[in-house]
Amino acid sequence: MSEYLFFGASFGIGISPIEHKFPDILLNPRSSHPVIGFLLVLSASVMWGFSNVLLKSSIKHGMEPATANAVQTGFSAIFMVLIWIYVVSTGTLSKVNIDAFSLAYLIIGTLVGLAFGTTLYLHGLKLVDASLASPLSSTSPFFVISMSVIFIGENITLSLIFGAIVVFAGVVLLGRKEGGGKRSRKGIVLVSIAPIFWAMTVVLYRVALRSMDIYTANAIRMSILGITMCLYVRLSGSGCFSSERRAIFESAGAGIFNYVLGGTAFLFGLVMIGASRASVLSSGTPFFTMLFAAMFLKERIKRTYIYGGILVVTGLILLSVS
Repeated sequence: MSEYLFFGASFGIGISPIEHKFPDILLNPRSSHPVIGFLLVLSASVMWGFSNVLLKSSIKHGMEPATANAVQTGFSAIFMVLIWIYVVSTGTLSKVNIDAFSLAYLIIGTLVGLAFGTTLYLHGLKLVDASLASPLSSTSPFFVISMSVIFIGENITLSLIFGAIVVFAGVVLLGRKEGGGKRSRKGIVLVSIAPIFWAMTVVLYRVALRSMDIYTANAIRMSILGITMCLYVRLSGSGCFSSERRAIFESAGAGIFNYVLGGTAFLFGLVMIGASRASVLSSGTPFFTMLFAAMFLKERIKRTYIYGGILVVTGLILLSVS
């Protein structure tokens, strides 16, 4: 643990232990086998792919991107807080430790990546197909590793440089025009820059989770995110429930798959295998998005999407090896 990251004061809340039968993975993920971490992050990719399709469908049914984000985060916040209350009441968390600096990293990461970055992505998703938006937005591992090099001092290797070139080639290929499909230059730009903010979130969360348990972090980050997005929607003049009922249910379902299931699985995997490996594994999301988009949205999977997606994932694997 880097000493310079944790100078803030800490405080704890004592909880009387009650008998429980939680699996060890839920109590001490840092001691779990790395294979479990890989499987958790991979499962998160599947759930994120399905979540992308649900969000796209809700936007197609008339819900504004910011409103869709507010609905999914609001419902997710309720679930996360209920889960936190449950694990505390069962004695799973005998003590809740909240380091002041870790709390700051958690809040900043939530606002930068999940509030601002995801809103950018959803605005882009409104302008392009989900099967195109997801591969374009899958470059966050590249930015995670780059930020680790800059801020943590990791070595730059030839594999890292070559991987970055391959990722860039894949993104360029994904942005090429091919007959049919919905795309716009503005949409491509928005979904392409969102990963920068998501990468900042991953790095900040990695720091915060060194001294904060996942359940508490989830409850705090989702509460802040849900309140922030609903306030934004309210101040911008569009009501959270102004869209048709189907779109509301789709956005709420997207939140369950995105944050409650996928996000929790990713955070556990992040603790078990580290930020770089977890980010690279999560780059499998575009393939699942393309699959679900073809199944449920009847989107046509174009050859350039497939070739570009393969290049992006290949480059990210090279980045992981580096």
